[in-house]
Amino acid sequence: MIRFLLSLSDALRLHFTVSPLGEVVRLARAIANPKTFSQGAHTAWLRDQEAAVTRLHEQHDLRPLIVLLSARSDYYPDFLTPTPDVVVGEIDDELTRVRETPPGQAAKEIAVCLDSAPGLDSAVEEQLRSRTAAATLARLLGALWEGLVAPAWPQLRDLLERDVLYRSRVLAQGGLATLFADLEPLVTLRGRMLDVDVQSECTYELGGAGLRLMPSAFIWPYALVVTEAPMTLIYPSRGVASLFAREHGADAAVSRLMGPTRAAILECVGEPRHTLALARSLGRSPGNVADHLKVLRACGLVARARLGRNVMYSRTPLADALLAGVRRIERR
Repeated sequence: MIRFLLSLSDALRLHFTVSPLGEVVRLARAIANPKTFSQGAHTAWLRDQEAAVTRLHEQHDLRPLIVLLSARSDYYPDFLTPTPDVVVGEIDDELTRVRETPPGQAAKEIAVCLDSAPGLDSAVEEQLRSRTAAATLARLLGALWEGLVAPAWPQLRDLLERDVLYRSRVLAQGGLATLFADLEPLVTLRGRMLDVDVQSECTYELGGAGLRLMPSAFIWPYALVVTEAPMTLIYPSRGVASLFAREHGADAAVSRLMGPTRAAILECVGEPRHTLALARSLGRSPGNVADHLKVLRACGLVARARLGRNVMYSRTPLADALLAGVRRIERR
């Protein structure tokens, strides 16, 4: 567990950012660690992209990147995911920053991974311990970007920007409690203490430095923290089920699992809705909808946040992952 101690000035200095390279690295981690990353949108994405992944392995020696990202379950080099200084980063700028990482910094962070990894292939280890390792890794990440992410980046970018707009709005109207409400138990706010469920154990007092918040389509069921300045919290984006959306209504499989009304409600709260709006949309009484919402919330599939006079309900990352998994299975 990493704990952030937030001062009032920190609460006013929360900045959102989107990183295209970060999405590439998180997909690469899923490729490198299939057992660890066996659920979530990244799994469905990679299975839909099996042919592209095969081509990448045929066209590029991905071993240096795969070995580095699989060497440790609790760490990978920070220099691979530089935090953008703008709301939405540019892939070329981010890859340049990776490529231009000082050799000493790259060697130190790579060594943290490799020094605890047994049975390394000598040729791969030589590449990773070379002074040109950062350039090699930037080239491989660029290949993954072109092969896996770039064709769908407009859709992914739209998804991540919608999360930023939503959370910016709820932060302005409802404060910190509403900002993190749907991320529990991965991210939990207790007063001025923000707990992030990761393997490390540490407490950071931000001291007015603020915190960068970065949504990701390919991180659930985990969250990540970058402790190098600027400190960054990477969390599951809302709405990842839309990456696998189909035009018909509630999926039959989900309906069989939880009943047609709850499945329909889950479809409707891809964007925040209040009880009366849901009741009108579904042709049911507000009391009936409220009962179903209570069950869905108890199961961790919807979260609520007060905005003005209304209590808004929205899907959680767990619900998005459920819908994404069902839709991927149906498509196959």
